[in-house]
Amino acid sequence: MQSEESLEVVLETMDPTEVSIIKSLLEAAGIPYLTRGEDQYDAFRGAFRGTVFSPHGRPVAFLVPASMAEEARLLLKF
Repeated sequence: MQSEESLEVVLETMDPTEVSIIKSLLEAAGIPYLTRGEDQYDAFRGAFRGTVFSPHGRPVAFLVPASMAEEARLLLKF
């Protein structure tokens, strides 16, 4: 991935099980990715925004290089 290439969100999920599966699929296909929002979720207590508790959490977004976005979307269609 080149440093000046833009990133695109290819999928968002609130399910921690899906997060693990998506990571495995992208890694197996050799598609580099970043996640946004994953560190804001505590699997045992929900999501925290400062001192405000939300049991629903926030979505985890998967970002990939723009040149690989279509391939990633096709791979993650389920």
